Amino acid sequence: MSRIQKAYEHRFRELLLRFGARRADQGVNWLVQRAECLRAKEKASLADSLTQVARELAAKSLKTRHPLASNGDQIRFFCDSGLGGLARWLRGSGYEALWEPSIDDYELLQKAQKLSATVLTTDSLLMERTVVRDHIIPALWLPPTLSIPEALAFVFHEFGLKTREPRCMSCGGELRRESKEALRERIPPKTFKWLDEYYVCNRCGKLFWKGTHWQKIKAELRKMER
Repeated sequence: MSRIQKAYEHRFRELLLRFGARRADQGVNWLVQRAECLRAKEKASLADSLTQVARELAAKSLKTRHPLASNGDQIRFFCDSGLGGLARWLRGSGYEALWEPSIDDYELLQKAQKLSATVLTTDSLLMERTVVRDHIIPALWLPPTLSIPEALAFVFHEFGLKTREPRCMSCGGELRRESKEALRERIPPKTFKWLDEYYVCNRCGKLFWKGTHWQKIKAELRKMER
């Protein structure tokens, strides 16, 4: 059995238990068989067919949301080393998302526990660690086949999130509005001519404005809220 299939089986079992299924193992087997049928019918990869089945199951009820969904206002995320792009998009959506490029699993879990953060990972092996399996450290496994916008939508659905005021894309700190004139020396001349709103991070001091990157994120967020 591949690591991807094993991770999906864990995901299916988790969703079925949230539904209150009495025969979760039987349900998991049926869902895997459905994925195999989709794979043959649509000539897709097993990973893609498993992803489709998982999405269909998760879309059936709000009961499939993560137990921490009711705590969305206070939630903090810690993304694994491969999810730097997702961390940036979560920050742009208004959520604190920590990320370190070379962090190993042990350090990731240690820091997440210390900071009361929920781990986001595409590593199926990490989900098998005792502290995660026993829900000592909250974690969510994301299918590695998802694009960044798809992963963002996945997290939003799982935790019942709503878009908020953007945070610093670099560190996740809160942004404060600053006078355009006060920041004149830091703003590129061409940008200064056409844009009036500028923000500074309270944590790292980096300058931000809602340019093309932010507009792209905002467009994806609008799709999710339809």
